[in-house]
Amino acid sequence: MPVDDDYLEDYASVSSIVKQTLPLLLICVMLGLLAGVVLGGMKSSLEALPGLLVLVPAILATRGNIFGAFGSRLGSALHQGLIRPELKRDNNLMHSIAAALVEGVIMSVFLATVAHYVILMLERESIGIIPLTAISLIAGVVSGMVLTVFIIVLAFAGYRRGIDPDNITGPIATTVGDLLAMLALFMAAEVILGVI
Repeated sequence: MPVDDDYLEDYASVSSIVKQTLPLLLICVMLGLLAGVVLGGMKSSLEALPGLLVLVPAILATRGNIFGAFGSRLGSALHQGLIRPELKRDNNLMHSIAAALVEGVIMSVFLATVAHYVILMLERESIGIIPLTAISLIAGVVSGMVLTVFIIVLAFAGYRRGIDPDNITGPIATTVGDLLAMLALFMAAEVILGVI
């Protein structure tokens, strides 16, 4: 079905893009500040678990990268008609979900391993590769599962309302990903503190 030129002109206009993204960006700024508050509340965990602070920026970047790409894949698939905006089992959707979650697990282990050895190279104290990996994995899996559902619902709801998923999933993936990752990291640190 051909798309009308006027529709495309409006859809890709500066005003349309700003209308779709600006309110969301303002919300994202507030959520970003909330993630900072969560980080500030982790002071005792950060002090009790040497090396944990090294994981924070890497985990935040990873959540945004993986789930920004996931949201982008969803937007492209919706626009190309490869998936429908319905919460039904769909192979293309399931493959994208699986890829994002597998990437999250792989990157969580990789981040913890690299963080541990970087800490040692800097001649600083580390809680050890096993606790760092456990914290990273718990935080990565928990935040990844929640973020997956959130991004799917957001992309589908936006698409049904005529909003380009690419305009909304990127900012949300990075900001909500930061907040969820910080909360999951805090939870994982508390679990590990209770074990060691």
